[in-house]
Formats: sequence, C-alpha cells, structure tokens
Amino acid sequence: MLLKSCSRLMLLSTTAAIAIGFAAPNAHADIPDENYRPVLNHLLNEVMPPKLDDFHKANAQLSTSIKDFCADPDADDLKDVQEDFHQAMDIWQEIQPWRMGPMVANGRDQHIEYWPDKHGTAARQFRKLLFSKPAGYTDPEQLSEASAALQGFPALEEVLFDPKNTAHLTSGDEDGVYLCQYGAAIATNLETIAGELRGEWPEFADAMATAGPDSMDYPTAKFAATDLYRALHEGILIISAQKLGKPLGDNKQDAKASRAESEVSKRSLRNIAHNLTGLFAIYDGKWGDVGSEGTGLAALIDSSLLDRSFRLNWQTVVDALDGLPASVEDLLAQPDGYDKLAEFKSQIDFLTTLVENDIGGNTQLGGGFNALDGD
Repeated sequence: MLLKSCSRLMLLSTTAAIAIGFAAPNAHADIPDENYRPVLNHLLNEVMPPKLDDFHKANAQLSTSIKDFCADPDADDLKDVQEDFHQAMDIWQEIQPWRMGPMVANGRDQHIEYWPDKHGTAARQFRKLLFSKPAGYTDPEQLSEASAALQGFPALEEVLFDPKNTAHLTSGDEDGVYLCQYGAAIATNLETIAGELRGEWPEFADAMATAGPDSMDYPTAKFAATDLYRALHEGILIISAQKLGKPLGDNKQDAKASRAESEVSKRSLRNIAHNLTGLFAIYDGKWGDVGSEGTGLAALIDSSLLDRSFRLNWQTVVDALDGLPASVEDLLAQPDGYDKLAEFKSQIDFLTTLVENDIGGNTQLGGGFNALDGD
C-alpha cells in the first residue's frame, strides 16, 4: 500500500540517498531463480488480467455510448460520451506502461494510442480524412487496416473534444454525421483490440511464469522478470522524457502544452497519475482491490529500509501531482506553472534514479537495453 503518512517527508536528494546507502547496493549473492517465479505468476496471472477485463468493458461501454449518441445527437449526451472516453483512457493509462507481450505485439499499443506523434502525422491525416470522408473509415474492420494514426484514442479525442468537431457532432450536419460514424468505428475497433489483448494475455503470462530451460523465449525466471523491471524503468523514463520533457522544451520560452499527451481533452497530467498507479503495481503487487501488498518486485528487496524509502519517495511524487491541474496547458497558464512542471519532472527523475540504483540493483534485474535509447 502507498504510505499516506509521509506528508512531512520531502523527496530525498540524490546526495542524501547516497549518503545513507541507497545507491547501488554492494554485491549480493545471486537471487535464486525460483524466487522470481512467484512474482511473475502474481503480477502476470493474478494482477493484470482483471485490469484487462476492465479495459475491455470500458471500451465496450464507450462504443455503446457513441452509437447511442449518434442516433440522437445532443450536447448533454456528448458529455456522457466524453466521460466514457475518460474512463476508458484512465484504464489504458494504467496498463500502458506494461509494455510487453501482447501489449506491443504487431504494434498493438500504437493502434490503441498513436503517441508521441513527432511529425504531426495524425493531424495531417485527420484533415485529409474530413475533407474526403472515405466511407471505409466508418467501418471498424476496414479502419483496423488503416494507418495507426487514424485509429485509437488520439483520433477519437479529436472527434469528441475539439470544439470545431463537437459543434458538428451536436448539430448533426454532414460533417457531424461522418464524424459520429467515424468515432463509433474507432470505439468499436478499440473494443475489438481490447478483447484481443485480453484473450492473448493468459498464454503469454503462463509462458513467462513457467520460464525455464524448456522455454525458447524465457530460459530463466530471472530473464522473464527483467521484462517487468524494464516496464517499471521505461515507464518512468517515458513520463520524464516524453510526457513532461516534450512540453517543457528547452526553457520557459520554448514550452508548448500542445506537445503534451492528450491535451485536446485536457488530461495530460491526469494520464501521468494513472501511469503511476499502474507502475507502482509492478513494484508493490497490489493494484486497487486486486493483488496483495509486497508481492511484486518488492518481494525481491532484501532491505526494509530501502523498501520504505522507495514507497515514501513514490508517495511524495503522487502527492505533488495531486496538487497540479489535470492538464499541462492549465498548469502553464499559472504564473509559476513552468517552474512547478519542471520541479515535478525533477521528482520523476529522482524516482528514475531510485529504480535504476536501488530497485534494479537489489532485485538484480537492472541494466540492459532501454527502448528509449537514441530516442
């Protein structure tokens, strides 16, 4: 459980952390391979599947609500559809950092959310779509074969939250009818993808949990568990480099909220809050009412002091985020907003240091390839 009693604890400085011995630990005896197996089994077979069920249900609800809205467009009903979008997006942002197996197979994560979009591909393709209105893009099956930039949550966000598009939606004009049909196709396709993800996960989870000499993909349980550590590590790096670093830019004058994730729906920092929930589950082993405390990567930590320090520092970051608005745009609009955002990024960066030095070293899972190298 995240510790709530740390309101007086300030985030430890890197210097202080090293001074009290929370840098990379001294050499330890190798952790027996069998010690990794319960962690794998718990996280992959017990903790993740209910979240994938929730993700599928949320997208099914979103698909239904859009179709109902399209049958009788109304401004109040659009708000209901937008709320269903937020609910589905909340769950996606929690499972998004679990970048492994079926989550990334065949670019599935990009079909769910094509972001970051370095070259503005989605915006260009979306403008062309509205100009030509190809009928195929209102069919979920045909849409599933189209560019990833025109599928998933960012495209649906443009439909449901951009004021120019919502005006068409509620008026029911020609553009509104097409946007509704296109949005419904996106939601239906998302429901299908979520169902496929849920269906493929158990086989992958079993292969990970039964890793060993007979496996072609996972020769040891430690090798398999490295994917969990990598998900935790890279998840925090992505928050820092992409979700915060991109909008912050090189300085205050270079800052641009439009570079943040999900800014059309004004939820870029809300996304990070849900990212942190899913990431902490990898460490702790408990995710809401699913799982048990201390059965994630924390089960491999041999120091109660290190474990407590990590939890307190993580909670400090969560508390800091709770004090910020839901979007980068709203934060940057504040007189000291840029400084607040930069300070929050520094707190995230310190968590990265703890994951690299403390968690990576103590679980003996650190090091290796990072998908953000060279990005």
